Amino acid sequence: MIATVSVEARLHPRFTVDARADLIGEEVVLSRPLADISLGGCRFGEPAWEAAGTAVQIVLTFPSLHANLPLSGRVVRATDHDMGLRFENLSDEQKWALRKHIRDVQRDES
Repeated sequence: MIATVSVEARLHPRFTVDARADLIGEEVVLSRPLADISLGGCRFGEPAWEAAGTAVQIVLTFPSLHANLPLSGRVVRATDHDMGLRFENLSDEQKWALRKHIRDVQRDES
C-alpha cells in the first residue's frame, strides 16, 4: 500500500523544539508536548484525541522563550500513533511570530 502525501504537507520543513500546546476542539486539552512543528502545522506524538477535520483553537507555548502564540488550525491526521494539525488563516503577524519563535528556540537549544 502506498501512502500519498499532499504537496502542502511538504511546503515547510519540520523542527523538533521544546514547545507545548493547549487545544480547544471537541475536547479541551492542556499542555501537550509537540513532536514537531513547522510554519504550516504541528504534530503530537501520541494517540489522537480529535477526529480528522476538526477545527481547533491552539495556544502554543515556548517555555524557554516565555512566549505564547494563539493560532487556529484543523486536524489533518488522527491515528493511534499521532495527530497532525494544519495551521489555518494565520495573519502576517502570527506567521512572523511563529517563524521567530521556532528560530529562537532552535538557537537556544543548540
